[in-house]
Amino acid sequence: MPELPEVETIKRSLNKAIVGQTINDIEVRDYKLFRGKRHDVLGAKIEEIERRAKMLIWKLSNGKYLLFHLKMTGQMLYDSEDHKLIAGGGHPDSVYLKKPPHEFTHIIFTLDKGHLYFNDLRKFGWIKILDENGLKDEVAKLGPEVDWPEFTFKYFVTAMNRKAKTKVKTVLMEQSLIAGIGNIYSDEILFKAKILPTRLVRELSQSELRVIFDNIKPVLELAIKHGGTSLKDYRQLDGSQGDYLHFANVYHRNDQPCKVCKTTIERAVVNGRSAHFCPNCQK
Repeated sequence: MPELPEVETIKRSLNKAIVGQTINDIEVRDYKLFRGKRHDVLGAKIEEIERRAKMLIWKLSNGKYLLFHLKMTGQMLYDSEDHKLIAGGGHPDSVYLKKPPHEFTHIIFTLDKGHLYFNDLRKFGWIKILDENGLKDEVAKLGPEVDWPEFTFKYFVTAMNRKAKTKVKTVLMEQSLIAGIGNIYSDEILFKAKILPTRLVRELSQSELRVIFDNIKPVLELAIKHGGTSLKDYRQLDGSQGDYLHFANVYHRNDQPCKVCKTTIERAVVNGRSAHFCPNCQK
């Protein structure tokens, strides 16, 4: 699933590509992925595109909002009037390179200057039409963004201690406590902090919590700078791969030497999710 850096990268590209255009039509091919009445947003202009946690929010001129979640393989592909395809999100290349619409195209937006296709191989993603109160309810369950003023060390310690008996990697990924961190960047943050992902929060000292906190923003900012992480699925909106994986220290590097000490990187399963770590650098 795309995490904060990947969704932020797509958001910035969409803001350049489609903001200011009007939604002239919406073709819904699978209503399981589209929640709301399409007529509520027809004729509305896309004023701004924002990100909240791992979701995208289209702010519309008529007071409505479109909330997108790409989940595992969701993809937003924009075909401009000059037929230049640009896409962001999931899909293996065999699907990604197909010209839409195709069998995995489920929603089609007709805009002033082209079409935007919502494709999803596994059909876990979704789009919701919301008013302002509905949007507030939808995001109320999420923790703060890491660049918000309220995301302080004091808040971080309090939030972590709510899950004192839980492994630290799992708590970093808890969206109700901190928005946007998932499997990739929890591994990378904990490597930078020299903390094993399998340790319980209650075992961590104040100074260890501090070093985790201090590495959250730098890791995410570096990932955004490099367009996120691409393996087989994720692409930026221009179709290129995010190249953060070249800078990753542990994620997807099991059985390879640690970049710091040359010890072999290991992989474990933590609450059903993979965790990559260096058994020498991390304690």
